[in-house]
Amino acid sequence: MKHRISFVILLAVIASVQAQAKGFLSREQPSAAQAAPITLRTCEGPITRVVDTGYEGVKTTSFNWSSTAGGGESGRFDKTPVLSTTVKLDAGTCIDAHFSALVGSKQTYGTAAITMFQVTLSPLPAGAPHHPMVAHYRMPYGSYGPAVAFEAERDVDMFAANFFQRVGTAPGDIPPGAYRVDVWWSGGPVGGGGAIGAAFVLKLYLRQ
Repeated sequence: MKHRISFVILLAVIASVQAQAKGFLSREQPSAAQAAPITLRTCEGPITRVVDTGYEGVKTTSFNWSSTAGGGESGRFDKTPVLSTTVKLDAGTCIDAHFSALVGSKQTYGTAAITMFQVTLSPLPAGAPHHPMVAHYRMPYGSYGPAVAFEAERDVDMFAANFFQRVGTAPGDIPPGAYRVDVWWSGGPVGGGGAIGAAFVLKLYLRQ
């Protein structure tokens, strides 16, 4: 068991070194088995409902994006989502998501320099695959693991991001039905460590 743990730690260190060499943005693309081809996506329509979910307290995670033993699409995030809610989506509609949070810095809190986030839709009942909404970068540091990322400069900074998803049968769409919406997070691969944050808010806009 000791050798196995040492091997896992070694892999995490190697991944961290590789990440530092590559940087977040990469020209590499995921394989066809991992994701659909990247195309221009659009979504429009009047807003018919708004769903808000929030947690104002402090949360921490020790999970690092270098590992694939966690939650979310690709397993690179803490197994416990930061925020979760459920929605029912009809065919021919769209859903928009706005997520924001206060993110703590490595300088003040000793976390990873970068904090990674992912917002997914998962068909209910639970256990179905996670589907990242449109607006994630698919190949951070040259490895598949759809995410958005943020680096707080000193103490804390406010992070905010927008996502959307069309419901239907066209390429890139998701089928109608009941879904769980999850916000996942982890510390970035550079420098090790996890993440700390507070005042998490997920605002969902459902469109006709």
